[in-house]
Amino acid sequence: MRWLAWLALALTVVACGERGDQKAAPSPADTVAEAAAAFDLAIYDTVKWDDQAAELTRGEEVYKWACATCHGPQGRGDAEYVLEGDTLRPPSFQNPDWRFRDDQAGLRRYIFVGNAKGMPHWGLRRLRPRDIVALGDYIQNRLIRKGD
Repeated sequence: MRWLAWLALALTVVACGERGDQKAAPSPADTVAEAAAAFDLAIYDTVKWDDQAAELTRGEEVYKWACATCHGPQGRGDAEYVLEGDTLRPPSFQNPDWRFRDDQAGLRRYIFVGNAKGMPHWGLRRLRPRDIVALGDYIQNRLIRKGD
């Protein structure tokens, strides 16, 4: 019985020590800074697709599972996704003044880095450069151009 008491005491000490050693989760701003520091536009230079149709098909697949929840199926920013009690209001890709309408490099960076307001940091979530290229091209060549 005495060994059981010692075991319980040891487990309590270890458990308390582990809780005290835990680091606080990084703030959204810190995560954006981490993603921005990890971003390298040059990695997209090596991405080549043999067939644009295959690239856009892959971009559509990625869009459906990664983006449509917030941006809506047509990229209008109308999905009304709720994050931590707040309804997100992402921009519409259909808006003629959308800042990444004709900025391929900027869109790739934004997909990778995200923001502190709810846009995921897809580069930190290990979205491959090939998928970021396909996604950006799908947004710019299918979702935006449909609205023209």
